[in-house]
Amino acid sequence: MGSEDIVSRADSLMRRRRSFVAGTPSPGTADVPAPPPPALAETDEDIPVLTEEVLPETPAGTAPRDRFDETLAARLASEFAHTLERRLAAELPSLVEASLAVLEADLRRGILDTADGAIKDFLARREQLRLPLDEPDSGAGKGS
Repeated sequence: MGSEDIVSRADSLMRRRRSFVAGTPSPGTADVPAPPPPALAETDEDIPVLTEEVLPETPAGTAPRDRFDETLAARLASEFAHTLERRLAAELPSLVEASLAVLEADLRRGILDTADGAIKDFLARREQLRLPLDEPDSGAGKGS
């Protein structure tokens, strides 16, 4: 069911409800309300339905602006800049601190992983070459 179908059905229901409130008797009903006074029937046409566009009333002193007010725009921009500056000043230290804590943890993890890899590589090479961990005593013949 498309949106136009839904709007049409809702509009139809609203019109049916409006005619019931206005006092038009529904066929086949035993309890039919008395017809409304003529004044109520005339104001009934003021009830909006979904397919009608109802524009808001603008007060007499508030006329829509036809041109761009540069002074107002500058004042609003300045007010926004001050609001943003205050908000950043309040929240930036905690944001930087949280970011630095994450960076520190990443750096520590990276250094430990690199050192662990280097140790494993070193030991693997020493094992492949079967080199002793101590250097041979080069001065063994000098002291005797």
